[in-house]
Amino acid sequence: MFRLLVLALVFLMARSAWATTDDGIRAYNKGDYAAAYKEFNSAAKRGDPAGKHLLASLYYQGHGVSKDVKKAVDLFTEAAESGYPPSLANLALMYSIGDGVQKDMKKALEYGQRAAEIGDVQSQFNLAQAYRKGVDVPQDHTKAAYWYKKAAEAGSLSAQNEYGLLFAQGHGVPLDYVQAFAWIDMPASAGNRQSMKNRNQLLQILTPEQLQQARKLAADYAKKYGSNPR
Repeated sequence: MFRLLVLALVFLMARSAWATTDDGIRAYNKGDYAAAYKEFNSAAKRGDPAGKHLLASLYYQGHGVSKDVKKAVDLFTEAAESGYPPSLANLALMYSIGDGVQKDMKKALEYGQRAAEIGDVQSQFNLAQAYRKGVDVPQDHTKAAYWYKKAAEAGSLSAQNEYGLLFAQGHGVPLDYVQAFAWIDMPASAGNRQSMKNRNQLLQILTPEQLQQARKLAADYAKKYGSNPR
C-alpha cells in the first residue's frame, strides 16, 4: 500500500513551537548530531511530540546516538499517540514493510488513515493509491477520489495527476475531460513527463470550446492549489 520514503525527509519537515527543537534542526542540518540529540532529547522530556519524533529519527538513523530502531519505534508511537502526523506517517510505512516491527497491514492502514485524516499529504496520496488499486483494502474508486482530491488540493503534483486521470476515466467521479485537463495541467506544467503525455492525449479529445474552459479552470486551480513537488 505505502510508497517507501526515507524517514529523514519527514524528519526535516517537522515543526515545533519549541525553540530548542528548531535549534536542533539547524544543528542536524549542519551535521552536528550531538547538539541535535541534546536539543531533541530535551524537548522530548518536556513532552513535545515533535521532539519525540525528531529524537526517534536520530535513533532510527544512528545519528548522534547508537542506532536503535526499537527505541525509534517507541518514540514514534508516543508522538503518534499525541496525533503527530509525521510520526503516524512513519509508523504506517514501517508497519507496511516490517521495518523495526512485525509487518502488520492492519496497523499500517490504521496509522495511515489517522495521518491522512489529520492532513498528512503523503498519507492521503498513499491511501488514495491503495483504494484505487485495491491493495490491502477493497477497491473503491470513490474513496480513492476523495483522498486524491485532499492531496491534490494541498498541492501534491502526483495526486493532481491521478485525480485528473479519474475524471478522464470516470472512475469515482463523473467523466469530465475539462476537469481532467485542469488537474493534470499543473503537474504537466511542472515538467512531469507522464502528466505531459496525459495532457497531450486530452488535447486530442477536447473540443475548442472545452479546451477554452479547461485552460481557464486550470489557471484557477493553479492559483488555488499551487504545487508540492511530491
